Amino acid sequence: MVTWESERERAPERCVQLESAGVELIIRPDCAVRGIGNIWPQMLAMDIGLGVLGDSSVFKTRADLWIDPAVLEAVASTPGYLDRGSPSISGVFNQRVWLPWFEITTPFYYSDECFFGSASDLRRLINYDESYSLLFKPACGVTHYRRFVHPFRGLSPATELFLERYTDTGIGSDRRWEKLAGLLEDGGYLESVAASYAVLGSCFRVGCPDGSIEFRSWSSGTPSPGSGALASCFAPEGQGLESGHLFCHDDRWLHSVLAGELPPDPLGARMSAALEAVRSHGLDWCKPTGWISQGPASVPS
Repeated sequence: MVTWESERERAPERCVQLESAGVELIIRPDCAVRGIGNIWPQMLAMDIGLGVLGDSSVFKTRADLWIDPAVLEAVASTPGYLDRGSPSISGVFNQRVWLPWFEITTPFYYSDECFFGSASDLRRLINYDESYSLLFKPACGVTHYRRFVHPFRGLSPATELFLERYTDTGIGSDRRWEKLAGLLEDGGYLESVAASYAVLGSCFRVGCPDGSIEFRSWSSGTPSPGSGALASCFAPEGQGLESGHLFCHDDRWLHSVLAGELPPDPLGARMSAALEAVRSHGLDWCKPTGWISQGPASVPS
């Protein structure tokens, strides 16, 4: 566990309890610069923690999050679950990285409260690049998307298009749904979403059975998009928070979109065209071979 001197001073008895339980504590001076959303302590803590590990499997989490151990066991042991497969995006990850959710309207807005993967792959999710708040407009989810877009920049024009034009999808605004409706008519926006979906379909797994995580309301595992036509998946009725987030907690939906398996509608046809455009840039994906159960988890009392 990586933590800071101010945390030790605030709760010295907790440090004693952790060490008595066998936890190795790495305590460092507090960051002088914290950045938007405390991004730099987050990046540095992960950097320091991975620095003491070899190329092992790593579950990165927060100290205030509980997860059903059965979920981690399934992620780590289900045959083929984290295999990259072919075709895929080459030269970034060696295996897939597991996440509990992603937000379907903001590209690269993936869960960062916890994730699982090999240490060498997770190191690719560390960067100290301040251009995300200096060159581009920071919007809701900036601490998430700046982490996850970084390893894939340069692979497709759609990643830069996202940063330059589409970071703000209206989340948290009273014009959220009006703005989203306009974006869904914009071919450039659909290509940036398609790039995010292609990256997820190649390099990540998403699976969070209902009730398997105790952290915040959006981590519970519901809601997720339904099986209707694509336009219905972007409707306000599916929002997971009052600020307008639309979450997906099961990559079966994602791979249905990538395969064009949802009931046809005009938005679905334009998304398919956007996916083919990013595929032509080299952002390819494949359907995974293993799945974890999406049934209820055993929530602690």
